[in-house]
Amino acid sequence: MKDTLKRMKNYKKDIEIARLISRELSGNASPDELQVLKHWLDEAPGNKTIYDTLKSQNQWENRKKVLAEYDQETEWEKIERQIDKQIDKRIYFKRSLFRYAAAAVVILMISGTWFYYDRQQISLEQTAELQINKIVPGGNKAILTLADGSKIVLDSARTGTLATQGGSEIIKQDDGKLVYANSSPYEGAQVRMNTIETPRGGEYFVELPDGSKAWLNAASSIKFPVEFTRKERRVEITGEVYFEVEKGKVPFIVTIGNKSEVKVLGTHFNVNAYADESTIRTTLVEGSVQVGQVILKPGQQSELNAEGRIMVKEVNTSLYTGWIDNRFIFKDAPLEEIMKNMARWYDFEVIYTDASVKELCFTGNMPREASVEEVFTLLEKTKRIKFQITHKTITIMKEP
Repeated sequence: MKDTLKRMKNYKKDIEIARLISRELSGNASPDELQVLKHWLDEAPGNKTIYDTLKSQNQWENRKKVLAEYDQETEWEKIERQIDKQIDKRIYFKRSLFRYAAAAVVILMISGTWFYYDRQQISLEQTAELQINKIVPGGNKAILTLADGSKIVLDSARTGTLATQGGSEIIKQDDGKLVYANSSPYEGAQVRMNTIETPRGGEYFVELPDGSKAWLNAASSIKFPVEFTRKERRVEITGEVYFEVEKGKVPFIVTIGNKSEVKVLGTHFNVNAYADESTIRTTLVEGSVQVGQVILKPGQQSELNAEGRIMVKEVNTSLYTGWIDNRFIFKDAPLEEIMKNMARWYDFEVIYTDASVKELCFTGNMPREASVEEVFTLLEKTKRIKFQITHKTITIMKEP
């Protein structure tokens, strides 16, 4: 009996602290509630760790809108009643550190997904681990590094002016886009450089100091001066970036390390320069660009290989730029190529049990917000292959 009462007391405390975490993250906690939560955070390093993990991994800014639509107190009462029923039925859960219980309850609540328990013993620790390691589509996530080395996490930063450098204001708009405003050509000796980096599972949009627009795909970066000079507009990228360059007399130059330069005056184009790809692809949608000594026309793509050779071909540009419209578009593409793109967006690792499946070709057009299960179900219907999902690893095998 004493053990039962102790378990009930522990779970009640877990649920109460989890409720306070959700209220604090959604901006609804009272001063007294914040004090209780602060006391809990100071109790043990593990408590602070799970709190920081929740904030960094689950896009709280985006989920606040979902949370605001719930009658939170009513929903918490439902959770407590559900736990009480299980305790009354003597269905006990594996007790771990509180952080797992809080993680499970808060993650499930914020996502709008309610959990239930049957006659099996289900560990809250396991539930939390599954949710944190769940494969989900990417979203607006990036880090801005300022000229002084300070960093701003853009997905959680407030809207409005984030910083002022020289004559430029760095503004995060209500739609999450980043804009460099009130910039003028720079004539001083010191060049202030900023860098924006997206992680796997992230993307971001920035309007550069000259008004040019850049969309960063997952696992990409762009480095640029806060004020362009009167001689050139030079930026450096890694990964994949789509540009809409503002027309002007000053050349716009995109560099990819010491491997390649793309020179333009005003145009729309995509550069794919991931380190794990064998070539650097520049795809021209509109205008004119120069890659090495080759000038591309709209609808053309250059491929620069490791030996420095450039090959030009006519392409359907939507196959290479569909990602900025939030689509996966591929035509007769090898599975290995498709998986590289999806792994960056959904942030998972791939294991092939049979290397021959890498060469299987697929054609498809699907939204990037689709669940990974939906994507793989479609691919399985097309070819005789199977996908197995384990946490953040996808194992691909031939169908028996």
